[in-house]
Amino acid sequence: MSYKVTVIIPSYNSVEFLDSTIDSIKSQTIGFENIELIIIDDYSTDSTQELINRYCEEYENIKTFESGKKTGTPGRARNIGIANSESDYIMFIDHDDNYLPDTVEKLYNAITVNSSDVAIGKFQTFGENYFVTEDWITEDVILNSIDENLLFFSINGIWRMIFPKEFLLQHDITFPEGVFAEDLTFMIDTFVNAEKIVFINDVVYNFRLRTGDNSSTSLSKGMHYLNGLIDGYLYTVDVLEKNNACKYYDTIFNQHLSVWLSDVALSETISLEDKKVLVEKSAPLFKKLKNIEPFPENNAIKSIINQIVKDNLDEAFMQMGDYQLFTNRIHNLEVELNQKTAQVARLQTTKGWFKYKINNIKERLF
Repeated sequence: MSYKVTVIIPSYNSVEFLDSTIDSIKSQTIGFENIELIIIDDYSTDSTQELINRYCEEYENIKTFESGKKTGTPGRARNIGIANSESDYIMFIDHDDNYLPDTVEKLYNAITVNSSDVAIGKFQTFGENYFVTEDWITEDVILNSIDENLLFFSINGIWRMIFPKEFLLQHDITFPEGVFAEDLTFMIDTFVNAEKIVFINDVVYNFRLRTGDNSSTSLSKGMHYLNGLIDGYLYTVDVLEKNNACKYYDTIFNQHLSVWLSDVALSETISLEDKKVLVEKSAPLFKKLKNIEPFPENNAIKSIINQIVKDNLDEAFMQMGDYQLFTNRIHNLEVELNQKTAQVARLQTTKGWFKYKINNIKERLF
């Protein structure tokens, strides 16, 4: 059977959310019969694989393949999905997120009508009782080269994009396996090779923000995660070198390395010795920066980076400690302020209630 789009899900301990994710794909306006769904499990310890097998038995367009080994990151699963896909276009979705009903149709139309190498939509983050939609772009955009708007390098999330399979194969674009930031490497490889990039001003993806053991890529910012990010960044450097695109290094890594360094400095789960190991491992990446301009702007992080580049690691570690203390103090003050604000609001509400009751009594008496 011929499909218009292949959607790939890397899964791990996904029983709680996978039904919802698959339901969002089955209900697509483009027609579920036009979608090939490939789910690759990373050796879950719950009954995820059994759930996947039941779907495969019920629907001929839902397929699963052995990953061969556990990696703890989604790169290998996505590569297997691409290799086994039977459609001309590739999309991704995480095992605990959802598409909007017209996601596939909108992205498919955007990439086919414009004959682009990638089409991108907006996403919204959701949790219990809230939705937050990104708003940094408010109109449709077509780029004939990434050089026309380098801010696109700050886009995250390959799960709100669609790619022609032929384009990926032609440029040998794959995910690094067994490391974090694998999606950054894939996205950068795509952007530097793309001759046309399309952005549509429509929300196409619901990203669930959560923490815990059920996520294969934990947001806990511990040693394993932060060390894995550096390994992933090294793959991204290889991609830039492979494509003679090192001119983009500062644009990409002023952002990612700055955020990474802040996470290391603020982590309360990593020992000082492990922080030193991470900084020493990352130093060659910082030294590649020609202009140190953290994004978002952060003078404290800029000063720490300067010390790392100059090999003044003792000074860098001291400043990291000061940065952690200062940031924690600001956080505590914000918490205290919010508590005081809530107290004032309650008092004002109580005062207003008493004032209302007094006026009501006066009206009754007089």
